[in-house]
Amino acid sequence: FALFCIWNIFNGISTGQINLRDTIGIYCYMNVCVCLFNYVTQWEKTLQIIRFQNSVPLSKVLDSLDISAMIVWRAFIYGLLKIVFCPLITYITLILYHRRSLSESQWTSVTTTKTMLPLIVSNQINNCFFGGLVLANLIFAAVNRKLHGIVKEANMLQSPVQMNLHKPYYRMRRFCELADLLDELARKYGFTASRSKNYLRFTDWSMVLSMLMNLLGITMGCYNQYLAIADHYINEEPFDLFLAIVLVVFLAVPFLELVMVARISNQTLVETRRTGELLQRFDLQHADARFKQVVNAFWLQVVTINY
Repeated sequence: FALFCIWNIFNGISTGQINLRDTIGIYCYMNVCVCLFNYVTQWEKTLQIIRFQNSVPLSKVLDSLDISAMIVWRAFIYGLLKIVFCPLITYITLILYHRRSLSESQWTSVTTTKTMLPLIVSNQINNCFFGGLVLANLIFAAVNRKLHGIVKEANMLQSPVQMNLHKPYYRMRRFCELADLLDELARKYGFTASRSKNYLRFTDWSMVLSMLMNLLGITMGCYNQYLAIADHYINEEPFDLFLAIVLVVFLAVPFLELVMVARISNQTLVETRRTGELLQRFDLQHADARFKQVVNAFWLQVVTINY
């Protein structure tokens, strides 16, 4: 694959076939560079990634949490959009583009597949990065949902009505049970935060480079559209509206991917901050000593982990 792509780039440069006004072609060449960068950087990390993934008991952590159907459905929609619908829209757009620009050729499907291959390969590492963020957000949201219930019960046990209704022994026993639950949540939070940070370090440079290529491609596409419109009005050159619409749809896909990555990253940060906000809502004035200790330890863990 690397030799094939390098040969195409070299052949295009030597024969002058690479046109700076061809936004889709330049964008695909940039994704070829991303593929080569991923190959060089990820090859030496293969064994580390395999050992890391084998050491993560993901199914055990997910099974131990009460995850709502709404959170799972939201994560499923994110994954479906990023992994299935975005490449599908790009593929359909490329078919329309090549049928219009290569109308005399009988090999438009081969050209579309050859153009689509670097886009799919270059997005594999990014999909892993995106999937890691989705899973981390899923676990953080489930932890916060459980933590919110503990906050409500702990504060209720310290209300004047409940203190008069229940004996001190019952409240002490219940606080110990809540402390055990809170301690378990703290372990899951720390495990998820540390493991997801370590996993994202394997793919962060690839994600940054891919986002940079997407931004360059979007900027170049907008600039070329501006030149085409200017040539139409100033030089009275023909303007192909169909190809312009196809190009806009093609560039909308990387923009949508940027928006999705930014959104899921922001949601994950919001969930981690919400954990600290929920811990601050605890009323510890009449709480058990062990419960106070667990709350303070959990709060210290949230503060020290710079997610």
